Amino acid sequence: MRLLAGCLRGSAVLVTLSVLGGLVYQLALISMPWLIERAVDRGVVGHDDGALLRWSLAIVLAGVAAAGAEMVLGWFATVSGTLQGNRLYLALADRISALDTRALGRFGEGDLGMRGTRDVDLVRIWLMGFGSFVTGLIGFAVMIVAIVRLDPLLAVVCLVCVPPLVWINTYWFPKRFGKANTALSAAHGSRADAVEELLSASAAVRGIGGEPELVRRHATRSAAVSEHTLRTARISANWAALSPFVPAAALAAGLGLGGLAVLRDSMTVGGIVAFAGWMSMLVMWVGVLTLRLSQLSQAVTAARRLQEVLTIPPAGAADSGRLMPRQGTLTAVRVSAEAGGRTVLAPVSLTARPGELVAVTGPMASGKTTLLRILAGLATPAGGTVHFAGTSFDDVAPDRLHARIAFVPQRPVTVSGTIADNLRLGADLTDDDLREACAVAALDGFLAGLPDGLETEVGERGSTLSGGQLQRLALARAVLRRPAVLLLDDITSAVDAATERTVLERLRAWSEGTAVVCATHREALLEAADTVVTLKEPPAAAAPTTQETEEQVAHGG
Repeated sequence: MRLLAGCLRGSAVLVTLSVLGGLVYQLALISMPWLIERAVDRGVVGHDDGALLRWSLAIVLAGVAAAGAEMVLGWFATVSGTLQGNRLYLALADRISALDTRALGRFGEGDLGMRGTRDVDLVRIWLMGFGSFVTGLIGFAVMIVAIVRLDPLLAVVCLVCVPPLVWINTYWFPKRFGKANTALSAAHGSRADAVEELLSASAAVRGIGGEPELVRRHATRSAAVSEHTLRTARISANWAALSPFVPAAALAAGLGLGGLAVLRDSMTVGGIVAFAGWMSMLVMWVGVLTLRLSQLSQAVTAARRLQEVLTIPPAGAADSGRLMPRQGTLTAVRVSAEAGGRTVLAPVSLTARPGELVAVTGPMASGKTTLLRILAGLATPAGGTVHFAGTSFDDVAPDRLHARIAFVPQRPVTVSGTIADNLRLGADLTDDDLREACAVAALDGFLAGLPDGLETEVGERGSTLSGGQLQRLALARAVLRRPAVLLLDDITSAVDAATERTVLERLRAWSEGTAVVCATHREALLEAADTVVTLKEPPAAAAPTTQETEEQVAHGG
């Protein structure tokens, strides 16, 4: 509820304007039965053409006012909901980008996607309906007061329906609907994870006959989504049907009693028409309020899921506010890492100065990728410290850190679009800038042979590019940012020896003021490096080792 209240405060002016529009709409709408009552009693029954004309004109004006006010309500409600939905999405994206691997490990990729789409949309939809919810409650109260003024007996009939309506709409169905919707949201997240696995792992397991298991897992989770959707829909349908039934039954009873009152001349014909109009509105607004309450229940569930991510403290939250220099030395002192109760990176130290090339090597499972992720600020070490230009990573906000340290993974990720889109990533860069970066990454020859050049589509997940081309595209993308430290995770593993030599030569010429750290097992890179850090395979025991496991060998020293 605090998150939802914060969204309302964030668009307080827009929400207020939508509520004011809704109030005018409600008052104009509620005035119509009263105006009709006057037109019937004084114009029709009283045979007064002038009165009939005046009251008919008043009804038309009330209708125009209601239409204009509803436009105001809808406009400002839509704007406020859309703005806050976008802000919530950006806040979620910012927090996810600031979390380390350990924190993100609590959520699946598909589940995070559902939180950023479905859950944000549920909050946005509730925000868009907030104005009509508030004014609907006010209109509900005003209509009851109007009926009380009309006739005490009809007021009793109207008030009798209030307790069951309150019980139905504030306790019985919200409680059941909220529980069912929470289960549905979890099922959607679980299925989204299965979809992500099916898309990303299908090609890898197809050749060994594992794809049917991924399909079966997706089918099972889809069946769970269907089951929870039907359960939620049944509760929603019963809620939507029972809520209007109560005031509809009161309307039937009121028409019977009101008709008898008209026959006894204790009520006018216009009075019974006004009562029928107000009770019909009551039925309609009970349906609207029921919808808004169900949206509130969904929004609360969605907000709870969003806060599970937003309330996680980001890595490097204790920002000292210090500016990061454009160049500096990267230093790691006895950093280690653990996962699942075992050591995955034994304590290791290294130093990378501007213009130096540091190679990190070692056997499989020795923690080369883990070390690079720690140096990039993407993972938190279990022990040890990392500094850039004398400043600890713990004292730097992630966005400031990532502006100086670039990480290129062994399996790069592309975005949908062209090669230029993947290089720019929204930055203001010219085509010449892109071509220069491609030249550093030895991608210029491939680019020159493409009919569309930089405007070539990369395809789904980079399907039109080979593994080596993807690696060099990711390298060019990092080069464009001119980082102080460039971390490369075996980025020449998918290229031939000649291309590797070209990449090394151009990278060394480019990196005069940049420290380059590369995890590799390739001889060419190890020979070209200024310093080689050799990792040893960590012990199998869960307890972290206390023995230094790195070996630094300075070429020529």
